[in-house]
Amino acid sequence: MNEDEKLAMLKKIQQYNFASYDMLLYLDTHQDDKKAFEMYRELMAKYKMLLNEYQQTYGPLTMEGAANQETYNWYKAPWPWEMSANA
Repeated sequence: MNEDEKLAMLKKIQQYNFASYDMLLYLDTHQDDKKAFEMYRELMAKYKMLLNEYQQTYGPLTMEGAANQETYNWYKAPWPWEMSANA
């Protein structure tokens, strides 16, 4: 995958993360809404799938993702303030 695909995947992960969290907030006040709960479950499943796919391809995004790796090499990626990360 190229850099554009990487950023597009990261954006999708962020969208699903936001949508699932927003749905969770809704469920705080609407506990009996079964349709909303099912939507939350679907959003979380998609988020987890995308997150897993991203981490397998590019490395961890979360502390949990780093803990699930065989090696400890997440620090080798460019940091946000490095020029290669902003190219």
